[in-house]
Amino acid sequence: MPSYEQGRVLRRATAVPKAPRRTDRHTSRRMAAKTPRQQDRPSGRKVVLAFGIAIVAAAALVVVALVGRSDSSPPATETPVVDLAGIPQDGRVLGSAEAAVTLVEWADVQCPACRTYTEKFFPTLVTEYVRPGTVDTEFRGFPFLGEDSVKAYRFLLAAAEQDKLWDLQEALYRNQGAENEGWVTDELIRDLAAGIDGLDVDQLFVDAEREDIVAEAAGARTVGEEAGILGTPTLQIGIGDEEPYEIRIATVDELRAALDDALDG
Repeated sequence: MPSYEQGRVLRRATAVPKAPRRTDRHTSRRMAAKTPRQQDRPSGRKVVLAFGIAIVAAAALVVVALVGRSDSSPPATETPVVDLAGIPQDGRVLGSAEAAVTLVEWADVQCPACRTYTEKFFPTLVTEYVRPGTVDTEFRGFPFLGEDSVKAYRFLLAAAEQDKLWDLQEALYRNQGAENEGWVTDELIRDLAAGIDGLDVDQLFVDAEREDIVAEAAGARTVGEEAGILGTPTLQIGIGDEEPYEIRIATVDELRAALDDALDG
């Protein structure tokens, strides 16, 4: 595993390609897992490293997923943290099909650090990069924390069938409960889904029980592990047809720097 030094450039290429735009209504074929090649990308561009809320230098990436974990959770955030209205969605991808750069987010809906990313970083990504059409963002589930994680991901995949994944994941993060205490209930999902414009709630529940979606959610942890994902959130940048490379950022300004660097590339 490569060592990380804050403020220095280091890129780890992964072998999971940028997802193509969907040509049918099935999400289960959109990710292909491969073992990552352990090599660094050329360091011609400046990339700011270190995602995590509180990363310990040289610690395993799984620490990122554990930061902030506790037996309780903060109160729900009542209103959406960002307006997604009018932004194209295609399955698990949010943003223009013409975007030159993709930010891939590997996440677990139960992960407190993922909630922090969604509430503190995601609004800047959407407002400054996704809505203008320069960057799109792709959600890849890594539901490794427990059964609530897998259930939540089933419903995100079902929402992707209606191009509403990003609306539902944002709502779930705002209402995140304590880990594996059964907070991902049908009642909560139905209530949150009912507040999302254009989402057919009954169809959502039908699709969440589909064999392909159940299988994809159940196997998503293995897909992530085979791609070299060790914790959440893990962020990767894809430029054109190049393999995505991982970035680690600790502030919104560092997120901007990484995206600007990719756009300048």
